[in-house]
Amino acid sequence: MHQSRRILFGAGTGGVWKNEAGDFYRYKIPYQAEKGRLLLKRGEEQWPRTGCALWIAICMCLSRMISTLDIWTQNGATAYRADTPGKSGKPKVSPGHGMSRYYLGDGSPIRPPSEVVRFHEKKQKDVYEKPASRGFDAVSQLEAMDVEGLDVAVLFRTSPLHTNENFEPEYANDLCRAWNNWAADFCKEDSQRLKASALITLHDVDLAVNESRRAVQELGAVGLSICPEPINGRQIHDRYFDPLWAEAQELGVPVCFHPPANPQQLQVAQRFTGHPNQHLLVNPLRNPIEQILAVGSFCAGGVLEQFPKLRVAFLEGNCAWLPWLLYRIDEFWEMQGAMADIPLRQKPSDYFRRQCFISVDVDEALVKNVIDYLGDDNIVISTDYPHIDCRWPHAVETFLSLPAIAEESRRKILWDNCARLYNISD
Repeated sequence: MHQSRRILFGAGTGGVWKNEAGDFYRYKIPYQAEKGRLLLKRGEEQWPRTGCALWIAICMCLSRMISTLDIWTQNGATAYRADTPGKSGKPKVSPGHGMSRYYLGDGSPIRPPSEVVRFHEKKQKDVYEKPASRGFDAVSQLEAMDVEGLDVAVLFRTSPLHTNENFEPEYANDLCRAWNNWAADFCKEDSQRLKASALITLHDVDLAVNESRRAVQELGAVGLSICPEPINGRQIHDRYFDPLWAEAQELGVPVCFHPPANPQQLQVAQRFTGHPNQHLLVNPLRNPIEQILAVGSFCAGGVLEQFPKLRVAFLEGNCAWLPWLLYRIDEFWEMQGAMADIPLRQKPSDYFRRQCFISVDVDEALVKNVIDYLGDDNIVISTDYPHIDCRWPHAVETFLSLPAIAEESRRKILWDNCARLYNISD
């Protein structure tokens, strides 16, 4: 049973501890200060001396759920269409990681797994053996959170099957509705700890507005998960999408941009597919580049000028590039801002500071540069469990071992900022 009120663990050894005030904590992070670093002492079970314990709450801005095989047909995804995933195709579970694969009615795969995925699944088979044996269900999700040390996790999709701009809008929206229904049921296992970010497609803005409202008001979603790639010639800062950003602002939930892998939509890094060393180019460049473009669209493209209370998160694309990007677009705002058809009354970086959040990978030591440039109020953290590149069960421990990050910054990144982004109370 999870007994923490607000305090989470990072590298604790399990069990329950009680502090001098009589409060119960599920886990602890004992440390000692040495040359400005927090040195974890794994396995220590005695109550640490005064001043030798860092008690911290941890909220993951992005963790994942792996959907079950019948999600689409059991949750209203246009069940009588021949191309509904799993209708007359052959859905199955991959042997290594346990991730579901989906096929259309004609037997063709939707977003077939790449060689990279198969390569890493073999490496990760033993790591995820226990949760995979349960089909990555909600119970295994909570158990994995206990092992890692997470009090609250905001859960995202793993395989967004709607990312094909050739799909009819109604069909793409039905795929999102089905996932959102399933995610809401998944989170019922422990609604205090499991929160869903609703999957929203940009095929049709009116459908997106209606599904956003339904997902938040009826299903309890705390964010909107959206792919930042252009779709059918429209960029995310085109005025066509303004009703969706207005709805998110009215609902009080953040827009969370997260690039997908191998969508049937334009992605910059796809230019390397089929060329030498594509596996050293496509994957490392895809998410950062797409997020660079997304930050530019919202901060320099006029969206945040139009919607001053909208919260926006740019997730799973690293953060080390952010100081350079904000410097660059600020420079051009100063040089040619008068040419903007949507005048910006502030520098693009000011909009980011006011309204945006960016996630740090747990081993991203260059976050220190971001803190030095931007401060520590706009950074959140992600474990990305149970993806193939996740550091579970040592993700939080890895982050806490990064050098030269102040204790207060760690606390903000691990809890305060994420709680503020998703409006999660203590």
